[in-house]
Amino acid sequence: MSLDDAIAARSPRGGGGGGGIRVARRVFVGNLSWQTSWQDLKDHFRQCGTVVHASVMEERPGRSKGCGIVEFESADEAALAIETLHDVELDGRPVQVREDREDRDLAPAKAPGGKRPAVQAPAWGEPRGGGGGGEIEVGRRQRKAAQDADGDVIRVARRVYVGNLAWGTSWQDLKDHFRQCGSVVHAKVMEERPGRSKGWGIVEFEAPEEAVAAIEQLNDSDLDGRPIQVREDREDRDLR
Repeated sequence: MSLDDAIAARSPRGGGGGGGIRVARRVFVGNLSWQTSWQDLKDHFRQCGTVVHASVMEERPGRSKGCGIVEFESADEAALAIETLHDVELDGRPVQVREDREDRDLAPAKAPGGKRPAVQAPAWGEPRGGGGGGEIEVGRRQRKAAQDADGDVIRVARRVYVGNLAWGTSWQDLKDHFRQCGSVVHAKVMEERPGRSKGWGIVEFEAPEEAVAAIEQLNDSDLDGRPIQVREDREDRDLR
């Protein structure tokens, strides 16, 4: 299938109100192996298009943070990478691929033609919305609005997604780490097979405020030697 065919065939994943995630030319890649280099990253993503730049974030020279950025020549190629390479194995770990929320091309253009337009990629759950902050009432449930790094509003219910986990991190380790933000109702590390972690998990809190606090306070915190990524769980049923 050609790139054009793959893009044309895409349909939004997840339930709820449709829509998608805005993508420019850069994608964020999480849950990388310590050994993965920028060249490995570039070679892996080249199957989706022309890779202009690839970098692995480092805590210090030679010490990977377990995440990186890949920039493509076009937004369509970035969207295709999110569609086809999320949860695909690289150097023994299933990587997470999503839009780079700090991509400067996602900022609104100041003048016509001033920015490359973003395109829509399939959403994981409901799309990030505009709208005001604060609490939103949906039936008997409540949601909280948080902001990501570039100021976009993200809707959060009670569950958060946690990526870039060490192989040895257990559900109990996850629960203990997130308990500092509130009452943890449930914690789970996803497995490919019994005893084989996929490198990511889900934490559910008693209240949306606690989930928001976890995103704000524990994203990029250290757990078992790896800086973890914490974001809203886009498939949280309470968001629908």
